[in-house]
Amino acid sequence: MIRIRLSRVGAKRQPSYRVVVTNIEARRDGRFIERIGHYNPRSNPVSIEIEEDRALYWLSVGAQPSDAVKRLLEKQGTYDRLAHLRSGAAEPAPVAEPPAMPAAEEPAPAVAPEVEMVAEVEETAEPGMVEITAPAMME
Repeated sequence: MIRIRLSRVGAKRQPSYRVVVTNIEARRDGRFIERIGHYNPRSNPVSIEIEEDRALYWLSVGAQPSDAVKRLLEKQGTYDRLAHLRSGAAEPAPVAEPPAMPAAEEPAPAVAPEVEMVAEVEETAEPGMVEITAPAMME
C-alpha cells in the first residue's frame, strides 16, 4: 500500500518535514518513492508547499494520506479539488486576484486666488547662508 506522509528532517528541537510518497512498510525517514513537498511548522507564518498536481496524481491512484498530511492538504485546498475530480464535475477555474486599485490622489488644498504666500529671503553675513523669515501676505 502507498502512503503520503511526513518525513522528519532538521536538527534537534528544530523540526521541518518533507512530504513524501512511500511504501507503508518503510521507516519514517527511510526510502521513499517521491518527494512532493515540504512543511516547516517553525517559520512564521507556517510554510506549507506541496506540489498539488503530484499529490492529486498519487491520491487518484490510491495512495492514502496520513492524518497530518490530510490536514495539510485540506488547508491548501487540494482535498476539495480531489472531491470535484472524483464527482466528475469540471474543476473550477482558479480565482483570479482582482486588479490593484490605484492610489487615490489627494486633492490640492484650496487657496483663495487673491491671497498668495510669499517667503522673504535675507542674506546673512556669512556667504552661502540664507535665512528664511516668516511668510508675508501680499495683496
